[in-house]
Amino acid sequence: MQDTDSLAQRIRDGLLLDVYGALITQKQKLACEMVLMQDLSLSEAAESLKVSRQGVHDLITRAREHMESAENALGLLEKESKYEEILKFLDQNKDHLPKDFYENMKSMLEA
Repeated sequence: MQDTDSLAQRIRDGLLLDVYGALITQKQKLACEMVLMQDLSLSEAAESLKVSRQGVHDLITRAREHMESAENALGLLEKESKYEEILKFLDQNKDHLPKDFYENMKSMLEA
């Protein structure tokens, strides 16, 4: 179960970084990209960033906290997930809907 949780956390970290990466410092973003996206060790990232391993850990922890806080306030990831669910539902029921209604709804949701 640990691997599944770890994978889910990595996916969430990537999504958070995509959506809220502009809200964290450049150094936090670099640390997150190195460790979370490029799978570098804390030591490798520390060497590259010229900080300690603990410094890299702290940068990532603060970045995650900041991005999670932004998600709690704005809910952009949650909204994106709901849009995807609606699009999936729309596609599943395509044959039961008037063609123009389906096409208009799909284009509105994909815009």
